[in-house]
Amino acid sequence: MDVMTAHWPVAELDPVRRMRVLAASIPGVMYAEEHLDIPYERVWTYVDDVETSIPALIADVRSFRIVARDTATPDPAEKRLTAKAVGLLGNRGAFEVVLKPGWCLMQSRLVIGGMAATPEGDGTRFAGCGGLRFSGGRLLVRMVHATGGAQRIVNRLRQQLDP
Repeated sequence: MDVMTAHWPVAELDPVRRMRVLAASIPGVMYAEEHLDIPYERVWTYVDDVETSIPALIADVRSFRIVARDTATPDPAEKRLTAKAVGLLGNRGAFEVVLKPGWCLMQSRLVIGGMAATPEGDGTRFAGCGGLRFSGGRLLVRMVHATGGAQRIVNRLRQQLDP
């Protein structure tokens, strides 16, 4: 059999598994994953509104505003955005965001983070990760993770959406 015509196995990963792999591949990233007894559509509708969800879920972010949209994406379900974040202390950062159903990946010069969700039974499997992209960032992330870090995003999401 010609190697070029061989049928290679294909592994498809759902968004949460993709986020788990991504978080494991980036040194110093904190990660949390949990089943939520909240329907997927409700979870993702909320997360997809990043201008509302990011400041509500991430305590260090005062505002997150979309300033540009790339309409020339190969996947019609995918949005590529540029956003400006303002922190609690007035610090600012420009973020590139990839957003599609069940997947949100954000990165700036100094920060990387993401959220993913997939339907699971009557609820949702949700994951969040975040890390710093500068020297000494790993130590700071370890300290934040030790105090609840990424799990706080999951807890805040539950608080926002639980009736």
